[in-house]
Amino acid sequence: MSYEPVRVASIGLGRWANIMANAIERSEKLKIVACYSRSVGKREAFAAKHNCEIEDNLESLLKRDDIEGVIVTTPNDQHAPVIEAAAAAGKHVYVDKPIAVSLDHARRIEKAVRDAGVVFTVGHSARRLAGVRKIKELMDSGRIGEVSMIETNFSNERGMELQPGNWRGDRLMAPGGPLTQLAVHHVDSLQYLLGPVVRVFSFMKSMYTPVDQDTATMTICEFASGKLAYIGANWASPGVFFMNVYATKATLFYDLDFGWWSKADVVDDHSKLILREFTSKGDDPDNRFLHDVPVTLERGDMFREQFEDFADSIRGLKAAPEIDAAQAIHNIAVVLAAVESSKTGKAVEIEDILKS
Repeated sequence: MSYEPVRVASIGLGRWANIMANAIERSEKLKIVACYSRSVGKREAFAAKHNCEIEDNLESLLKRDDIEGVIVTTPNDQHAPVIEAAAAAGKHVYVDKPIAVSLDHARRIEKAVRDAGVVFTVGHSARRLAGVRKIKELMDSGRIGEVSMIETNFSNERGMELQPGNWRGDRLMAPGGPLTQLAVHHVDSLQYLLGPVVRVFSFMKSMYTPVDQDTATMTICEFASGKLAYIGANWASPGVFFMNVYATKATLFYDLDFGWWSKADVVDDHSKLILREFTSKGDDPDNRFLHDVPVTLERGDMFREQFEDFADSIRGLKAAPEIDAAQAIHNIAVVLAAVESSKTGKAVEIEDILKS
């Protein structure tokens, strides 16, 4: 169904804002009409590239009647004040993951969008990858049996590039380093697949970086269902993104070429999902052999799809976006619990973090 494109403005105009704008431009459901950043140079470059108007302050942008929603890609610790202002102005809000890096800010955001009655969603896009969607389908159908555990990793070399003054190198602005900035995607996808995490245990270390920031993290998650998962994340290796699912009938191995991550319209072409199961010859239980079956993945576009989900909710075609504030808060609570565990050397209950 076609409709008048939702008119949006981009706030925070770094590298990621341009990647998000490219995704919006692949859709007929949204249109970028304006932009704002504190940096004059970034404003001018973004406007020239994406053919939109410039506002030199947030207040003037939010007063515009032709803007229905905002796309927020500011640093994590700046999400709350921007979203509070946007919601108060009646603008619908998309914010890139994570929702915030403190529960105080996350709850401020949740209250602001609830009180204003605006559509709100968070960019946990990885659950929309063709491989993750197919894993969900195979789990729900019973094809692979009952899952016992999942292993994941999302890593790249960012930590070796960090310099003093970069906000990603600040433990308060990016707690857990790569766990907040990268593997929070796996936190969301795992809860999409297995339900809520209830307890975590984590190790975090600072390695190979000129700043005092965690760059290697290992987190074990226990779910309400009793299932288990491992999340690895580091900033000291070439790009990695994988998910291995262990179930009673089969094992799934999903691997994605991180070099294509920002090109969401083709990234699914650069990933593979293998189903490994036993095949038998005759009735002899010792005459069984493991057999790998490639699983066909249909190309999607995780970034475009998340914005169209946002737009459809604004236009009333959906009751709400797939990812809401409550889910996003639980995602960051898992990260904060992992950070606390790494400090104390003890397992941490998610409920204790949410009550803190």
